[in-house]
Amino acid sequence: MSEPELVAEGVYRIAPGRSNCYLLVDTKLVLIDTGMPRDGEAIIAAVKSLGHTVEDISHILITHAHLDHIGSLAALKKSSSAQVVAGVKDTAYIHGLKKTWTMGREGFGGKIFKAVLFFMETFVFHYEPTQVEIPCHGGEIIDCFGGIQVIATPGHSPGSVSFYAKEKGLVFVGDALNGTGGFALPMRFGCASYKAALRSVEQLALLNFDVCLLGHGAPVKGNAVARMRELVQKGC
Repeated sequence: MSEPELVAEGVYRIAPGRSNCYLLVDTKLVLIDTGMPRDGEAIIAAVKSLGHTVEDISHILITHAHLDHIGSLAALKKSSSAQVVAGVKDTAYIHGLKKTWTMGREGFGGKIFKAVLFFMETFVFHYEPTQVEIPCHGGEIIDCFGGIQVIATPGHSPGSVSFYAKEKGLVFVGDALNGTGGFALPMRFGCASYKAALRSVEQLALLNFDVCLLGHGAPVKGNAVARMRELVQKGC
């Protein structure tokens, strides 16, 4: 699905392939995550369908440096000249100094997943390294969409971050939670550190938000923080 879907005021979900991207529409545009390699054209088409151009994108916010979230970053950055925001511990992967498949994954399932990712990144997809202008540790306020706070949520990847639009009651969590087939805690085999990932969910549950926007699956709307706190009580 590449047709943009309005999921909150000023927020459109674009799903060009296997993961979600979000377009935030204000005086300038903000893009959160960029899908797989080759998804860039579908994202640009979605932006145009809303009456904007890719040059209107001022910032590209990256939740984490897995290929299905940074794959089209280089193409979109070149088209827009946007500033790239990402967690500092993931910048080596975005800069191309490390391959994304080398990131840690827990358990036997994680080893199998890494082997699949190695094959995909080596023989199927090409990732083009991209510069991060704003590397973040967490706590920073990005001057876009009325002010977006960076929340450090490591675990799924070492430098995973979430983006919190407090005044709008929105949080964009990437893969800090699992939206595939419902709303759940992250899957262990997908995490560099499952223990850290669970701590990150606990931290997110301390915030106040109505809508949780996930890297995969439909957004959770309507007092989403209460549902997240239930997950914490059951599983963390």
